[in-house]
Amino acid sequence: MRVLHRSSSTGDLALAVRVSGDDERRPPVLLVHGMAGDHTTWRGFAAALRREGRRVISVDLRGHGRSGHAQTYLLNDFRDDLHFVLDELDIGVADIVAHSLGAHTALRLAMEAPGRVRRLVLEEIPPMPRDQAHVDEGIVVAATLGERVRGIGAAVRNPWPLIRFDRRVGEEVAPQFETADPQWWARLGVVAASTLIISGGARSFLPSRHLRTLSEALPDARFVAIDAGHSIHRDKPAEFASAAGGFLRQH
Repeated sequence: MRVLHRSSSTGDLALAVRVSGDDERRPPVLLVHGMAGDHTTWRGFAAALRREGRRVISVDLRGHGRSGHAQTYLLNDFRDDLHFVLDELDIGVADIVAHSLGAHTALRLAMEAPGRVRRLVLEEIPPMPRDQAHVDEGIVVAATLGERVRGIGAAVRNPWPLIRFDRRVGEEVAPQFETADPQWWARLGVVAASTLIISGGARSFLPSRHLRTLSEALPDARFVAIDAGHSIHRDKPAEFASAAGGFLRQH
């Protein structure tokens, strides 16, 4: 792991990244995990990308893995951390594959800096609530029993992400999804990246219809559903690799 040190108005922060591969012909692939995960969630997919000759950067978000705990966990803090990582690694343009909170973060980056992202794979991305009816669904924190059971199984196999996780992340992130933000939806038109949104289907607590609506709101996006629940890359890795890898290979 490589540790990057970011200084900001809220203090210094260590951000851990793993860099592998050296393909200079294509943009590198930045992998961004979801809440309570870390870079290790991408081991299988990262290995597949490296076999194709891709350069891969796996990041631990603030409050996760080997990155430091932070004073604040605003959604734009996570976005700015990704921007910092690209700058520090001298990456002008990247492809990004991201899950859940990481996917929301990646989309915020693509909205803030459209020229930095070429292709974007958003797995089970929670959109900002569009209106009060969307808020009332409570979709971000209402994980199903099945999701919790699968999460426990993953934690038993690899407990370190959960051990290192700063519980304040969930406490601070969840309320940010409890206010309707129609302006977030209005700004989606600036995204220049070709985007693939992958839904976990009926087994996920994120309704597919919201993810499909998000894909329709983006300038260049497609939608696919894989009936796996919230962590598709973990529970149906072959299907995820086929969809995401095939999309990244397109010119």
